[in-house]
Amino acid sequence: MHSEEAQIGMRVRVRNTLLRAELRGREGEITERLGSPDYAALSVLLDDGSQQLFWHHELDPVDAV
Repeated sequence: MHSEEAQIGMRVRVRNTLLRAELRGREGEITERLGSPDYAALSVLLDDGSQQLFWHHELDPVDAV
């Protein structure tokens, strides 16, 4: 995902390339954008209720069904 694509409320999935294996493939919703608009960090509320911070390039958008 590109930094400018990430919007609050967007559903996302953690990429399978993330170093932390326990988070790979998990889904959630962006709740906050932090840092530079060109290189955003994103706070994501995962479906299990935990909150995690990711770089924009660690996430992929989830297509709405």
